[in-house]
Amino acid sequence: MGRFTFVSCLLFTGAVPVIAAETGLDWPVEKDKKYQISSTFGESRLDHFHNGIDLPGEGMKVITPRDGRVLYRIQTEFTPGEMPFGGGNTLIVDHGDQWTGYMHLKTMADAVLQSFKLTAGEKLGTSGNTGHSGGPHLHFFIYDAANRAMLNPLIVMPHTYYADTRPPEAKDWGVLLADKFASVNPDKGFRLTSDYPVYLLLQDHGTGRERWGVYEYKVSIDDKEVMSARFDRILFKDDAWQLGTGQAFEDIFFKNYYSLTTQVRRSKKVGIEAKDIKGNTFAKTYELKIQQN
Repeated sequence: MGRFTFVSCLLFTGAVPVIAAETGLDWPVEKDKKYQISSTFGESRLDHFHNGIDLPGEGMKVITPRDGRVLYRIQTEFTPGEMPFGGGNTLIVDHGDQWTGYMHLKTMADAVLQSFKLTAGEKLGTSGNTGHSGGPHLHFFIYDAANRAMLNPLIVMPHTYYADTRPPEAKDWGVLLADKFASVNPDKGFRLTSDYPVYLLLQDHGTGRERWGVYEYKVSIDDKEVMSARFDRILFKDDAWQLGTGQAFEDIFFKNYYSLTTQVRRSKKVGIEAKDIKGNTFAKTYELKIQQN
């Protein structure tokens, strides 16, 4: 909820990052090196992109993955309402070339409250359910300050500590009409009297139970690629957040559905390719029977 607004405010604070030689980051929670992920980067949050990953659980030890310094912290017991924008107890650490963010913390460690300098592996606090949160978890993000970009943490952190063995799946299709969002079945004929945008629900199920967003998807119309989107970074450009492939939130999503463009009406074949970050791929071509009047 409003997390991009919060980070946008920090863009103009004038904070000068310290210099750091490292570039890689480890995972921000101390467990048994087998991590569960409840939400991935770039998913729809109805009116904005999810700018990090969510790691579920309460009381997990949260650690700094690299040396750094405290750039920003806020404790909800000392602030009114939902400040900062639903993040609850929030901490941002400056690592030089990158910032890392930790939201919904239950507690903050004494080292964070008493000192600005932090050492890799040092405890920052514990995961919780503070702020605007649907359940106990750590919301973790990585920000590239020089390029004003939120980075997909799963690109930066080691892949070996979580499982993703199943390819994404295509679920429901829908058309955004002038007065409603209507479900349609691509395997049966349906009617489009105008160039209404058509959407598809894509989900990556990881190992079976997860409902993650996809890392990348492409759309082709009659064997010609017409759009592609990759959720590797989200840039702050022209006073708005957009994917590295150039699309703003409303170009990609309606609710949780992914856009297939407005060109579907005159097509005979629509090809969909969707990948997760580990390369598992869904690919299917739909033979459409569309009535245009």
